[in-house]
Amino acid sequence: MPKDLFKVNSEQIFFLWRNFAISVLTIILTHFLTRILPVYMAPIISTVGAAAIYFVVYNNYYSNSESCVIVPYTVFLILVAYTITLVSLNLLNIWTVISIPAEMNFFSGYYIPNLLLAPIGLVTSLFIYWRRHKISICANCKLTNGTPLDRGRVGIIYSSESELQLRNLIYIYILLTSLAWGYYLFAYIDVNFSKRDVYVFTWLAIATYICDIIYFGIRYYNLFLDLKENDELIYPEDITDSGVRTYARFYVICSDNMYMSHHSPDGLRDDDSNIMDSPFLIKRNMNGIPEIELKAIISRMTGVSDGTLRFFYGRKTADASGRRLLRYFYFLPGDVEEYPELAVAGEWLSSEKLKTLYNKEPDRLSSTCLADISRLATILITQKTFTDEGERRVKIMHYHPSFNLQELQESETDFQDDKWIRISMFNADTKFFRLRKWWRSKWRNTPNTNRL
Repeated sequence: MPKDLFKVNSEQIFFLWRNFAISVLTIILTHFLTRILPVYMAPIISTVGAAAIYFVVYNNYYSNSESCVIVPYTVFLILVAYTITLVSLNLLNIWTVISIPAEMNFFSGYYIPNLLLAPIGLVTSLFIYWRRHKISICANCKLTNGTPLDRGRVGIIYSSESELQLRNLIYIYILLTSLAWGYYLFAYIDVNFSKRDVYVFTWLAIATYICDIIYFGIRYYNLFLDLKENDELIYPEDITDSGVRTYARFYVICSDNMYMSHHSPDGLRDDDSNIMDSPFLIKRNMNGIPEIELKAIISRMTGVSDGTLRFFYGRKTADASGRRLLRYFYFLPGDVEEYPELAVAGEWLSSEKLKTLYNKEPDRLSSTCLADISRLATILITQKTFTDEGERRVKIMHYHPSFNLQELQESETDFQDDKWIRISMFNADTKFFRLRKWWRSKWRNTPNTNRL
């Protein structure tokens, strides 16, 4: 794949830091405003903060630029959980069901938010980190923008950096929880609220958050410089000047074999000496390519004019650049013995050989080819395993059907449709499937999509 297809929009690096900074600044404001305003406003302040973060997450679904919102989503849950816990404890205290210390009572003048906020932040961050591949916003992101490999360099960056940001939150909350509760249990004197108490419970936490924002600002500026040095950046003005670009790649299939070439360039790897991929790729500076033109192009590239062209799937990048990558199948009639060589150098690989490479030697396949095979296999296997409602067709838990390339020509499956991808992530094998299915039917959301 050409390297320019995987270039990172410079704005996306900024968004990576911006979302983190907004989230942490919301926590800082929660601490600061709780300190300077009447303490009975503590749950109101955290509720307003959660609402502000919610709009960051919500607006990302409908924006034209892809950005990772797992940290804003985590902070939103932290503030919601903190508000609910705070109000619940105070109500139970008022009703004399339990007794809480004055430092957790927001009707008291000595209320200390970090005694609740820090441990709740730690538990929530740990939970999101553990469930990061299964929570709804991450699942919707994969459906909307594709897997990290499908998105190219920016997908890999977002995947690794979101994990790093979550780990960072965990470390921060371990530190703040230890400091707050250690000081409260062993050094705090509840006679009055001294300047040292204010420093430990409020300003030390705020200083930690600010240092964190600065650290990630420096980190992403250095990342920007590295990408710029390696010519892996694309700027908004370049996007405006270059206009819309459409890439089309073809998978040539005959019987149960696919035509692949060695030494294929991979935009995500520097060493392509042993990379295999489809050798058939074109680029046009236009919005879409007519199918009749595509048929003429692939006929000329393969040297076979009586094949059958079929659309696989396509996706546009979520960086406002208008770059589109379309995938097509080109089925040749007869057997592979009739086509010992095509117009482009390569070799025929059987479906079994291809699956062996995919499962045991994925580094030998290009990143785009891996993403495409993954989508193809997921849809075909899920379709054979589950019904449209997510129920198992065969009531055997460990039954896993297989597929071959010959089935593709006869299949009428719409590979552009994400229906079977969704079913692969949520089906009868999922815990509490029916209960969660009922709940989802009541609270269904529809994210933005970058499908064509």
